Amino acid sequence: MKSGKPKGKTPSLIGSTLGAPRKTHVKGKSSCKRCDGAISKGTECFEIPQLGGSFRNPKRYCDGCFHSILEKTKSDLEALFLASKPNPIS
Repeated sequence: MKSGKPKGKTPSLIGSTLGAPRKTHVKGKSSCKRCDGAISKGTECFEIPQLGGSFRNPKRYCDGCFHSILEKTKSDLEALFLASKPNPIS
């Protein structure tokens, strides 16, 4: 007998199988993957998991670049949301 209720938590398109972006402390000298700006040891940056080999391979981004990525993701998701709405019948 089917209950019609979805099982488990609602999945996110952003996390997928790679994992979700996360804020992390930099333990050594690092640079932003997008702008090549220096990220100093002891500061916080954002890591976005990437495909590459058989190991988890996160790429680091400075606050400015991560914010730009979020804005682009937001606009892409809004476009998808608008495209997924059913068209009203005239």
